[in-house]
Amino acid sequence: MLAQTDSSSGSNRRNHVTRDSLDIRPTEIQHPRMGLFSSKANRPDPPKMKTINYRNGVVEFRVPASWKEEYSDTNGGVFYEDRPDSGTLRIKLITVTTPTDVHSGTAVDLLKGLRQTQGRAEAMVNGNALATAEGSSIEHGQKIKTFYWFLANPVPLKHARLATFSYTILEAREGSSQVWRELQMLNEEIRAAEFSKEIGSLA
Repeated sequence: MLAQTDSSSGSNRRNHVTRDSLDIRPTEIQHPRMGLFSSKANRPDPPKMKTINYRNGVVEFRVPASWKEEYSDTNGGVFYEDRPDSGTLRIKLITVTTPTDVHSGTAVDLLKGLRQTQGRAEAMVNGNALATAEGSSIEHGQKIKTFYWFLANPVPLKHARLATFSYTILEAREGSSQVWRELQMLNEEIRAAEFSKEIGSLA
């Protein structure tokens, strides 16, 4: 996992990159460089996957079965391959109350209102909406690159969920084939994420 640190009380495997420390820019919904691995002929055998039932199934998505999982009320969910310099996937989920009853454009409107998306969002056929961005920072003397997926889900009558996925890597590894395979895989799996129809926790 990227930038892991150890302490006398145990191993702390989270890299505390805050959104405010990053220079975040919106990107195309399908990043052009992700197309490098869009052809099955260019891909190795896909990894065995497992389903994550985040917050007791409020949102479900898949990650490679070999990835470690960590959860906390503060940092949400953290997922990573247990090897040096591996990327780190994070998810945070919030539920908001909408000023009016939800409609076909609610999810898109929610994402367009985020500073990070600069008014760009894609309406999905399932009623959700997706926006992406990427950012750079320096943490512990290392250049860090983070890729974001903002996934919005309307919940009748007057609620919506916002799941923020982020994938953090060392900037020096950005051009590697392994990183772009992982980004392509994450892009597909996040798009396929499913939300519970029950409102669940408002936290």
